[in-house]
Amino acid sequence: MKERDLYSKLNKLITNTCAVELKICKGLSLPFSAVVEHQVRALKIAKHGVLRYKIPDCGYQNPFDIIVLAKVPAFVVIVFYKPRKPIEFLFIDIDVFMQEKEISKRKSLTEETAKKLSTSPFDN
Repeated sequence: MKERDLYSKLNKLITNTCAVELKICKGLSLPFSAVVEHQVRALKIAKHGVLRYKIPDCGYQNPFDIIVLAKVPAFVVIVFYKPRKPIEFLFIDIDVFMQEKEISKRKSLTEETAKKLSTSPFDN
């Protein structure tokens, strides 16, 4: 199982505008460093400001040229993958993720902690 194998399942879950960075963890914990600086920055801008992104023209048919996300929910979505077990997407708000990174005595996020921090992106 690879991260790219999860996108179609995740796409079916998301019904509202949001920004998502998907991570798969095949071990006991996901290093906080797996969410790199430019990903954090983009998620925070999408949540608190206006993120504009030009979709590169790569020779295939794009749905459109530019996407703008303004003050939308922004999540780090983690799957703790276990073969032959149901896939569970844990949606963690980017601010909550970064706060946990700051206060944690660990350099990684365990599944137990991720479950406590996760929220439903559909709560309004």
